[in-house]
Amino acid sequence: MTVRTSVLVSAVFAAALLASLPADAARKPLRLRETCVTRAERAHVLRFRATDGVRLIGVELGAGPHVAILAHQGGANLCIWVPYGRALAARGYRVLVFDERGFGSSGQSGRSTRRDRVDYDVLGAIRTMRNRGATTVVVAGGSLGGAAVLGAASRAAPPVDAVMSLSSPTRYEKIDALAAARRITVPALFMATEEDQPFPDDARTMYEACPSAEKRLAIFPGVWHGAPMLRDPQARAVADDFIARHSR
Repeated sequence: MTVRTSVLVSAVFAAALLASLPADAARKPLRLRETCVTRAERAHVLRFRATDGVRLIGVELGAGPHVAILAHQGGANLCIWVPYGRALAARGYRVLVFDERGFGSSGQSGRSTRRDRVDYDVLGAIRTMRNRGATTVVVAGGSLGGAAVLGAASRAAPPVDAVMSLSSPTRYEKIDALAAARRITVPALFMATEEDQPFPDDARTMYEACPSAEKRLAIFPGVWHGAPMLRDPQARAVADDFIARHSR
């Protein structure tokens, strides 16, 4: 066999091997680009997959069996939840903040029909944290992240311990959050601010539709949208209490 033939055979073999691997198996690991994460926190970067295989990246803050998963809103990334995540971690929770598909440092679905299925991302996060020892899981999300956690909470098996929606719309692209709310039987908290229309009306609609025996509607003054709502001390206290009561 000549050198040229040998090189050709090797190239063909390598191409065949790559073709046999999953589409993204040969890609480099996702790299966290956000600068809001400290050097110490970067030691706890977590790479995982949504339930449809999309590659995601986040950071675990804190430690322990009681886990809060925080899903960000549109036009944002995991940084919007980092301050609250650190506060929860300081109180003894383990918190996962992560970038949803197509945002921040995470990957994107190659299928247009799944481009916006951020509920699959939350389901992947729930599965990952349970595999990493979580005994309780509370999911919370703002705006599109709110729709994501409602969608995920309606289908998670085993079920999450509670779900908290901040400024969720009744629908986000292919995620029907109102239909999800009608299936949620775990404790549920629907939050919004009065001047952030139409989200307070959406929160009322989903609250009324939700069959959970333990549900709460909390509408606060102001125009805060999603995670920044927790800058308000009253809203923060409600969220803190809800997470505490369902992390035991």
